[in-house]
Amino acid sequence: MRVAIVGAGIGGLALAQGLLKAGIEVCVYERDPSPVFRRQGYRIHISPVGEEALAAVLPEAVRRRVIETATHPGDLVAGFSPQLEQLFEQIYPVGGPDSVTSIDRYAFRRAMMTGLDDVIAFGKEFSSYEVVGGGVEVRFADGTTEVADVLVGADGVGSRVRAQLLPDFEVHDSGVRCIYGKIPVTEAVRAVAPSAFLRGFCFVNDGVGVGMAFAPVLFRTPPAEYGDYLMAVMTGSASQLGLSDAELFALSASELWSLVRKQVADWHPVIGELVDAADASAAFPIALRTCTSVMPWPDGPVVLLGDAVHPMLPSAGAGANTALWDAARLTSALTGATTPASYRDEMLAHGMAAVTESLENGKRMFDLRIE
Repeated sequence: MRVAIVGAGIGGLALAQGLLKAGIEVCVYERDPSPVFRRQGYRIHISPVGEEALAAVLPEAVRRRVIETATHPGDLVAGFSPQLEQLFEQIYPVGGPDSVTSIDRYAFRRAMMTGLDDVIAFGKEFSSYEVVGGGVEVRFADGTTEVADVLVGADGVGSRVRAQLLPDFEVHDSGVRCIYGKIPVTEAVRAVAPSAFLRGFCFVNDGVGVGMAFAPVLFRTPPAEYGDYLMAVMTGSASQLGLSDAELFALSASELWSLVRKQVADWHPVIGELVDAADASAAFPIALRTCTSVMPWPDGPVVLLGDAVHPMLPSAGAGANTALWDAARLTSALTGATTPASYRDEMLAHGMAAVTESLENGKRMFDLRIE
């Protein structure tokens, strides 16, 4: 069997590792020119579901690399008013030394690429596919083609594979915009930051408008490019942020961070100090999109995985974990333990539950009107 995976995101890489581990020929096609090109957010929460999936698909050397480059686990989720009055607090047990509960996305992807140098083809933009015989011909924007027994669309929210396989699938714009930023954890930042901000995920929100999340990324082994930081993410609608989408997405990184400074000008001074301590060049915007239902695809050699089939809001911390769950189940299906049809049916139920939870949480956090 030869499996072609479109998309070198977390789900696609996990599937590639699982298939290689099982001795199946696989190639991953990624449109980005390199693994450092795309900005997709900084910190990822890994749940027990995600940990279980990683243990199932990763060779031990890759799993150890993921553990080594993960962050020190936090034990807190808390909410605050803009004046830093604590609104709620939840404390969770911390796992053992091999526990992976949060990780930097860049470090995670690089660890997951361990041993895949001859498997990932960068700069390969998927164009279309055609089912031929019992397999599928994969076509790329550069005019080249590849033939595989199975094509896996793991190409994210805007999946082109899904667009051809399920043309009626609907992705909704939530209206929420995020501005991501990084605050290097210097001694000065440690001195001023509330202890909760360095302990776990904290969300500052007045309940009616713009909010801001802070979460620590304190490495076990940092990447060569940077060290410990606080992820800082401002959320709000384009109107709440005071700009149209065209204006927002045209801003430079420093202009985006100036917008964040403006939004927190009347918040607690400590928040202003943290924002001022950020690396302004690391800021970038994202539009949050989601589905409201997960659709089955017809039997055949083309299947979907991760955000390509169940895009969801980050408000349940489930997107990456559900993609990892998909990768583990699809590995079983393609290695004969189950079937592609059983993977699809399991994924529909599991993915829909995660989408529903993220929507319900999003309605409370962002005052969404998506039904």
